[in-house]
Amino acid sequence: MGHKNKQKLNSETVIEKKINPWLFYVILVILVATNIISFIFYLKSSPEPKGQSISTFINPVRNFVDKKDMIVNFQSLREEINTIGANNSDISIYFEFLNTGANISANKDAEFFPASLSKLPLAMTVVKKIEKGEWRWENELVLMPTDKDERFGELYKQPIGTRFTIENLVKEMLVNSDNTAYTMILRNLEPNEFTNTQEHLGLDSFFSDEGKISAKNYVVILRALYNSSYLEMTNSEKLIKLMANSHTNDFLSKGLPGEVLFSHKVGISDEQRVYLDSGIVYVPNRPYFLIVMINSTDEQKAQMEMKNISERVYNYVINANNED
Repeated sequence: MGHKNKQKLNSETVIEKKINPWLFYVILVILVATNIISFIFYLKSSPEPKGQSISTFINPVRNFVDKKDMIVNFQSLREEINTIGANNSDISIYFEFLNTGANISANKDAEFFPASLSKLPLAMTVVKKIEKGEWRWENELVLMPTDKDERFGELYKQPIGTRFTIENLVKEMLVNSDNTAYTMILRNLEPNEFTNTQEHLGLDSFFSDEGKISAKNYVVILRALYNSSYLEMTNSEKLIKLMANSHTNDFLSKGLPGEVLFSHKVGISDEQRVYLDSGIVYVPNRPYFLIVMINSTDEQKAQMEMKNISERVYNYVINANNED
């Protein structure tokens, strides 16, 4: 009896060995066929942008942006900004709508003392050194007596010999516009490294012979960050996020609702009588660049002018339609 059971068991084992491979292949074929059919069905059923098919000849961004957000007509806003520029030669304005590239400018070639706007390209120079492996975020720089600058920021209050990481210094530059952090970094760079960043971005004349900048040139810096065309994406985003946490919420920020993200850099110099604000306004689905530079002896008047310009631009962008 035991012998017969053993024979039966052996027979079943042999049958299993013969059947299992075939069963495996059948199941595999069924799974592959199911996936192919599902993929074909997905392609046929996937929604395309309204009114058009996906094209290989059109800007790929168009496949992800609704037509109503592809605004090209800014005529009434253009007239307002041109009027502001015509009435005041001490103001320069540059606006660019990022979905379409439509832009407006007033006195765009006028040049201004850069003040703290120079801190952003310096931060980009630092990040490029990190990407090349020449520096690391956790590397430390030592505070020297000549680094201290009390006009902006709090690092000047620290004792001589205090060590700060590169990451902390970049953060202080962009969030608190700290002059001491700026000086520490600049002192530790090779003389040509800062200019190399400008040249790479096509800004050989970023600063004029008098050390001034124009809105037309400065927008290239914002565009390089937004498109991540100079730095790696993670690092471009890191700098943009730091700018969004800026502790300076006057000037253009005053003309924006609190919930709208604004990544920007402010430049102020009472000695040079300049007030500058430059950044990326992240209106949902309708982001834009806005740069305003003002020469004025009255900071409150400059702040009010920027607030009014920012409000006008924002209101136009959120209310514009592209039905035609």
